[in-house]
Amino acid sequence: MKTGITFSCFDLLHAGHIRMLAEAKSQCDYLIVGLQTDPTIDRPEKNQPVQTVVERYIQLKGCQYVDEIIPYTTEKDLEDILRLYPIDVRILGDEYKDKNFTGRNFCEEKGITLYFNKRHHRFSSTLLRTEVYKKEKAKQVARNGQSEMASVEFSQNGKIT
Repeated sequence: MKTGITFSCFDLLHAGHIRMLAEAKSQCDYLIVGLQTDPTIDRPEKNQPVQTVVERYIQLKGCQYVDEIIPYTTEKDLEDILRLYPIDVRILGDEYKDKNFTGRNFCEEKGITLYFNKRHHRFSSTLLRTEVYKKEKAKQVARNGQSEMASVEFSQNGKIT
C-alpha cells in the first residue's frame, strides 16, 4: 500500500482544495492530510485562518479523498510527522518545485517521492476571502445608501415613506 501525505491549513475549504486532494489521492492508496492549526505561528506572512481547526477538521473528515488527518502546529511538527509515519510520497503545490521547503532534505534522503501538483484553476482561500469581503461591502453600501435616502425623504416629508 502506497501512503501519501500533504500539508496545509485548508482554511475556507473550496473547490481548489478538493481538486488538489483528488489529485493527491491519485498518487497513493492512503492519503494523510497534515492540518496546520495556524500557519502564522512560525510564518507571520501567511494569513491567519478564518475557521477554527475543529471546523476545518470536520470539513476534511467529510472529504472522500482523505483517509487520515493529523493536526500540527509548527514546521518542526511537520518534520516530526514526516519522520514518524511510513510515507512513500509527499504531495505539494507546484510553486514549491524549485524551493527549499520544510522537510525537503529529509524526503530526498529517505527516498520519499516528491509529487508537485499543478493548479489548473483559479480557486484560492485568498480569492474567496476577497469575494466575500466585496459582496458584504456592497450590501453595506446599498443599506447605507437606502438609509441615507430614507433620512432625506424623512426630513423633506416629515415621515419615512
